[in-house]
Amino acid sequence: MIVVGAQYYRPPNPPREDWDRDLGRMRAAGLDTVKLWACWSWMQPTPDAVDFADLDELMDLAAKHRLGVVVNTILENAPYWLEQRRPDAHYLDQEDRPVRLTAAMNTPGGGWPGLCNDDPEVWAAAASFLGTVAGRYRDHPALRVWDVWNEPHLEPASYFPDRVYCYCPASLERFRAWLTARYSTVDALNAAWRRRYSDWAQVGPPRVFEAVPDMLDWREFWFDNLAGWLDRRVAVVREADPGHVVMTHVALSGFTGQLATHTLDEYTLTGPVDAFGTSSFPTWLMADDPVEHLFNLDTARGAAAGKPFWQAELQGGRGRRNAGLSTPHPAPDTVGLWMWNALAAGATGIVFWQWRPELLGPESPGYGLCAPDGTTTARVDAVTALATVARHPAVAASAPSPGSVGLLVSRRSALHAFATDRDMALYRDAVLGAYRALVDTDLPVEVLHDELVAERGVPAHIEALYWPMPATSIGALAAALAGFVARGGRLVAEAAPGEYDEHGARRPSVPGAGLDALFGVRQVDADIVDTVTLPSGLSGRWQRETLKLDGAECVEAFPDGTPAVTRRGTAVLIATYPSLAYAARPDAPSRAALVELIGAPARELVWADPGPGRYSRARVRPDGRRVIVAVNWTGTPQKATLAEALVPPGEDEPVTTVVVPARSGMALLDP
Repeated sequence: MIVVGAQYYRPPNPPREDWDRDLGRMRAAGLDTVKLWACWSWMQPTPDAVDFADLDELMDLAAKHRLGVVVNTILENAPYWLEQRRPDAHYLDQEDRPVRLTAAMNTPGGGWPGLCNDDPEVWAAAASFLGTVAGRYRDHPALRVWDVWNEPHLEPASYFPDRVYCYCPASLERFRAWLTARYSTVDALNAAWRRRYSDWAQVGPPRVFEAVPDMLDWREFWFDNLAGWLDRRVAVVREADPGHVVMTHVALSGFTGQLATHTLDEYTLTGPVDAFGTSSFPTWLMADDPVEHLFNLDTARGAAAGKPFWQAELQGGRGRRNAGLSTPHPAPDTVGLWMWNALAAGATGIVFWQWRPELLGPESPGYGLCAPDGTTTARVDAVTALATVARHPAVAASAPSPGSVGLLVSRRSALHAFATDRDMALYRDAVLGAYRALVDTDLPVEVLHDELVAERGVPAHIEALYWPMPATSIGALAAALAGFVARGGRLVAEAAPGEYDEHGARRPSVPGAGLDALFGVRQVDADIVDTVTLPSGLSGRWQRETLKLDGAECVEAFPDGTPAVTRRGTAVLIATYPSLAYAARPDAPSRAALVELIGAPARELVWADPGPGRYSRARVRPDGRRVIVAVNWTGTPQKATLAEALVPPGEDEPVTTVVVPARSGMALLDP
């Protein structure tokens, strides 16, 4: 099935006297799921008791109205009594500034940002609360899913993105243990960090930027540490309730800019869960950019690695924050298009944030599908219409079909940009620019993480792979890519692959990590450029290389005659950064040139007038029959041709051409 629902309860919102009426309206509108927050500080104001009054009543009302419940357990609002007991467990930044518990945007009831779970007493109290809540509702007929961590990241970074966390005593102790396990000896650490320590007691995390090797390891430690926090949460809930799905969902893709500051790499957060998800606020945070929305969905699907994934939060109404940055209500057809994007990307759940606006807190009165008094709106009608599509038996039974074009992303390259530039904007722009160029051509994209490729190889269904800003590489990744090329896969890389090693040191010879043999070239020099455009129409930006051929052939040259695009077998190297040029100025000639290099795979749907705003994806049913989802963000109807005859909605006979209405979508079914 495909879940369609909305968040409803985050204490102290909404008013108790409206609960029964509101949940009845949700069900009448065609929603089948409601999300309820189980907030630690609200429910356990004293050490010796948990107050279940609100959740008990809401769970019973959900059952009355035939709504399944997602219980979202929130530990990022610790009880104030625990803060009194453990003052050393506050999150500390690089200057040892504590974040004391308070009310905040995502926690109007107080207790934000919680306390650091590296502190043993804090975790013991948190685990006790989690287990108690899970044990209470495990047999409730309304319970559908446990969401054990809402948008996992280092919580204070949401408000303080210019600071680095967490330097509390417990985290520093765990970091030293992590370093000891990683390097064994101080001499080995010195070799990696290029330092001259004489004792482990002298070693600590960096307190300033530009300390590159230690900053890389400090962030890598936190990726491992947060994954461990998730493991522990899942284990506690599963022990108390082994019979229900356990999931988590991220705020967005870390590769859109928050990977380093928030310690958010979605690919590290899916191991122990049964399902995964992502939040999206496309009008408020993405300027209604359908490509950025799809990227967040595709990275969530890639991280889920075959597990079900949800659009776990989706903006329901106006955006409210920082006055001038507020955004208006999305149009009803825009809400419908977001749902079409989620269906196209393969989501098996769509949950809105939220049913009605909250009445207290900085988000008030934003984000609701309804008016502040709970009256339904035209946005609710749009959700009702798309819920009908999602519940069609063929659509509901389908799962995403793998894409054949891979986009290779790298946490280490992002971290290197962060450590050297104080943010990862350059790498973010490269990734999103490359993704935009592929999706604007309606290629079926899979987002692949380089560490997983290094460990497992390129998935067998990938025919072509694009590698934007490949700054950092290790030998295992080079070997995996060589294996991919050897089996006939098409690899297209941008400039200077493997320029830096895993500790952030610039290699004297580029391509590095053994990639010189794969691409058959050697970099003589590199320099900064604004924009360079090749005769094919392909544009690049920021940097261009001077290359010497060493087994490769020159496919296209820069104006000075030096190689700009080279090929050795099916390994192609572009000696600049088309991704950055396309991020700055999307243009049709660059799209066409990239498709020529990548090779256009066979498509099940071909647009008569291809270009941005026209997207199609395949889903597959258990019996192998397909569902093709076509989405038209443009302001005019768009005609498309089908490779095989499919049945449009509401019709009985298969067709080979369709017209997708303006600003709408269509699900086409195998007969």
